[in-house]
Amino acid sequence: MKKVSTFLKWFFGVAFIVIVLLTITVLWFVKSEEKQLSGENTVVVDGSNFKTQFGKIAIKNIGVLSANTDSILPNQTILVNNEIIEYVGEAKNIPNNYIVIDGQGKYLIPGLIDSHIHPYKSKNDLLLFLANGITHVATMSSWRGLYLEWRDEAKNGSLLPQLYVAAGPMNSAKDFRSKVYGSLGPIPVFNDTIKTKKTVAEFKSMGYDALKAYSLDKDNYFAVSRASKEYNIPMIGHLTPAVTLEDLFDSNQSQVAHVEEITKAMEQEFGGRSKIFYDNTEAYLSFLIENADSIAKRIKEKNITISTTVNVYPRAKKQDLDLRSYLKSMEIEYVNPGILEGSVFNPGWLPGSNRYEDPNNTDTEGIRKAKIYWDTYIEAVNKMTLAFARNGVNLTAGTDAGNPGIVAGFSLHDELEHLADLGLNNKYVLDTATKNAAEWLGSNAGIIAEGRTADLVILNGNPLDNIGNTRNINAVVVRGKYLDRSELDEILKLIRDANNQSRKISVEEYLSN
Repeated sequence: MKKVSTFLKWFFGVAFIVIVLLTITVLWFVKSEEKQLSGENTVVVDGSNFKTQFGKIAIKNIGVLSANTDSILPNQTILVNNEIIEYVGEAKNIPNNYIVIDGQGKYLIPGLIDSHIHPYKSKNDLLLFLANGITHVATMSSWRGLYLEWRDEAKNGSLLPQLYVAAGPMNSAKDFRSKVYGSLGPIPVFNDTIKTKKTVAEFKSMGYDALKAYSLDKDNYFAVSRASKEYNIPMIGHLTPAVTLEDLFDSNQSQVAHVEEITKAMEQEFGGRSKIFYDNTEAYLSFLIENADSIAKRIKEKNITISTTVNVYPRAKKQDLDLRSYLKSMEIEYVNPGILEGSVFNPGWLPGSNRYEDPNNTDTEGIRKAKIYWDTYIEAVNKMTLAFARNGVNLTAGTDAGNPGIVAGFSLHDELEHLADLGLNNKYVLDTATKNAAEWLGSNAGIIAEGRTADLVILNGNPLDNIGNTRNINAVVVRGKYLDRSELDEILKLIRDANNQSRKISVEEYLSN
């Protein structure tokens, strides 16, 4: 009996040690994977090492985008004093204590703004935005203070774009798995209206700029709406599946994060997706076109801002139907390897893990249905976007950067080109990424005028002639700090190098020759 007792003590002791070691191993593995998937394992490029001009800067002989007309004002002089524009106008004598930059043959526009991004924990993405002329971004997912530190660093002078940080996404879910995940995981669920109100108060006290609704049930959607009004913190984000357009108009939601949220609501009013795909697509599009202007007018009356993200869907179609070709067409070398590669816990962007890739689309019928789906979806979003523009809805350019196939910084230029391809004039398109977005963010930038923040981009080509010229960047000024082309190129090089150091999967086959 004594031997049995001794054995049992030994057995349970060993079992306990094994369980502890397994638990530690599992937790280490999960934490390691989380760091990889969020981009944390990639070396962070130190922005303080870049050479910038700062203080008193004069840019002369340059064409300046007019704030109020669809024109370029020729031969202008701009004086920047630290972070503020102190003069814009005709040529004048420049004081000797100014650094002078000759803008002959070049064009000055306000710093660009991406009103919808997801950088995960890839801080290098912020430098990618700067290298692409984007001086302000709105991050649409944050928990436990994520990105608030980055926002403070930018405010305190670090070489970063300014950040607007929304808490969320805010979801409701009744199933057991979601409840457990909401208790233990990074993203809680909102099933109790009293707790929802309390959480909104906590977000306000933490200093968040907004609340992002995502997939809330109706009770908690309106609980967030009431709390956002009470605590004076904007409610933005998705038009959740549980609510209708009428609910939107009755709420305190002041921004919708995608044009598609409105088209999805119209799908519901039409009778649901099962009524649309794949036999009634034309009827649905006719329904949308018939109602688009009246809905746009109500959104305008309610002063609701809409972020575009219209180029997401052509990208999704390409990833669904020809992923490898699409990967060769994008700036894959700048995508954080952890986000690009993914794992069993989260899909990446590459073949075998890309969430848009559908193995059923290899046969003729699958491909036919996929094309019908995506073509209808893209057409609906495009038509709704044009209705918003016709009716004066405040549109801001957003990209959903960070989601599969959408590269930080570069994707905003694609978004602007998509909007221009719809027939919107180039000044209007530029306003969505400058003036309109700055007004929505409450930013002092967005136009080139005395007293405004010196967020500026010098271009080598006229963007009013060709919106693609927003890519042709000569220099960027972010809060008065001047980065010339050589420094922008150095940013890109260092990010490429950092990515290459942490790759687990080669991307050579996707790089253009």
